[in-house]
Amino acid sequence: MRFATRGLLLALVLGLPASAAPASGANQQAAACGEQAAAIRVIVKNVRKDKGTITADLHGDKPEEFLKKKKKLLRVRVPARIGSVEMCLPVPAPGVFAIGIYHDVNGNKKFDKNFLGLPAEPYGVSNNPGLRLGAPKHEEARFTVGPDGTTVEITLRQ
Repeated sequence: MRFATRGLLLALVLGLPASAAPASGANQQAAACGEQAAAIRVIVKNVRKDKGTITADLHGDKPEEFLKKKKKLLRVRVPARIGSVEMCLPVPAPGVFAIGIYHDVNGNKKFDKNFLGLPAEPYGVSNNPGLRLGAPKHEEARFTVGPDGTTVEITLRQ
């Protein structure tokens, strides 16, 4: 996909006018994120394949809804790229949020798990909590977004 087309697509996802779409390269999402008053610039690290998409799910400040199907506030997908990937998650207002990320390597738009129910695709959550049995808890992943937004780095676990 050409950079101008990606920029237009990003502008549409973020609800920006097409004229606000950045025109070039790796700073597309960072530039678009800078135009959002309250937004989260997400840097996803440890991407090992350039296949599929990186999917980010934004959750609010309700621990019982964290990582639950159909309970996210927003979902953003961007093409995977070896190394790191940046994306922008606009938020409705400053507040407390948590993010779940997965690398949908096969492009089926699902977070695949093996027969034991364990992740079969790379994943991560905000604040990069340590390994544990079971899914991370909201209290481990939550962070605050102020009126000027914030940046969150998430390292994928393989």
